[in-house]
Amino acid sequence: MIGYPEDGALAAGIGTPGPALQTALPAQDRLQDTAPESPTTPSAAAVGPALPGASFEAVPEGEPLGLVAGWWPVAFSSEVSTAPRGVRLGSRQIVVYRDEDRVVRALTDRCPHRRVPLSMGTVTSAGLRCGYHGWVFDGASGRCTVIPDLAPEKPSGRIRAVAHPVLEKGGFVFVWSGPGAPEPFAPALPVAGWDWARPRGPVIRGVVEARAPHAELSEALLINPGAALGLGWLLGGGEEMLGPQLAVDGAGVVARRCRLTWSLPRRRTYDPISKRTTIATVATTVATGMTAAVAETPAGRTAAWVTIGLTPVGAYRTIVRWRVETPGVGARVASAVRRLTAVGRPPAGRRAARRLEKAADAAGSGWDPAVERLRALRAGLPVSPVPTP
Repeated sequence: MIGYPEDGALAAGIGTPGPALQTALPAQDRLQDTAPESPTTPSAAAVGPALPGASFEAVPEGEPLGLVAGWWPVAFSSEVSTAPRGVRLGSRQIVVYRDEDRVVRALTDRCPHRRVPLSMGTVTSAGLRCGYHGWVFDGASGRCTVIPDLAPEKPSGRIRAVAHPVLEKGGFVFVWSGPGAPEPFAPALPVAGWDWARPRGPVIRGVVEARAPHAELSEALLINPGAALGLGWLLGGGEEMLGPQLAVDGAGVVARRCRLTWSLPRRRTYDPISKRTTIATVATTVATGMTAAVAETPAGRTAAWVTIGLTPVGAYRTIVRWRVETPGVGARVASAVRRLTAVGRPPAGRRAARRLEKAADAAGSGWDPAVERLRALRAGLPVSPVPTP
């Protein structure tokens, strides 16, 4: 039992057995410790082992989610509502929801009373109500605000769920994975001038779970996102015609590539069936693998923006979410192509997963100058800002 100042009143209020009986009860039936979990020094059991396929370096002790510190995407903004939604990030289950002011909140998906998932609860004006005994938790701080059997007394300030910093940007919901105060959100295209606030056109979304490590998927998307996501018609999916133009800073790697639009058989060695090419700039952040791509028209104008978020949910499983935004008439053309290319094919989710898994395998066994620089940044090595001759 925890020595709250009001421990006796709490025990009497909710019918909790006294200390002697607690000792005699089986471990699973005893009152769970409801003291707050420290965001800086979680127990090894709570954190679990760091995910080898989901981190780019040795994860320091004290990382609450078993991941390197960063803003990790966990959902599209459209996926989060006042109905609590359970998601997984790294080694922990998280519940995300919107409060009555439509602000996104994130808590560890576990009531500190009986460990019931909070995603089974409901949103009230006082916070997120657990579906088991009705305890209510504030989404911003995690503090317990209501215990029905204790009313009108206020619960102890030590009773709280674990709250996670959360924000919305560019149609995604991000959760901070590190200990302590979060760092400012960094855009996915720090060198190419990506603007999360720019006016956008209509949106095409996709989400799939791939059986591949997070690190290898981020490398595959830096090499050829068109082929990996089935967006070759927009970003180019065939062979590269020229070596990539690279730019590197501490946050990530940017590669501008010219490649064949379609990955088709060749009639002869130097004679592709289609010679149409596409130029796209792709950038990947080091910490989380968040990727953004800008496709260009032959005249050099922007044809589309593609934003890709990777959510590691296991050592060899990653959820991939992407948003395609095209201005003007391009949006209608993109929607038509998406519909036509889906006709008569296997279910989109499994087909998309197979593409991503194949691309991740190829990235792990091949060589690419942009990927080499990304790996060097992960390892903390000095990296030249321009490709070597």
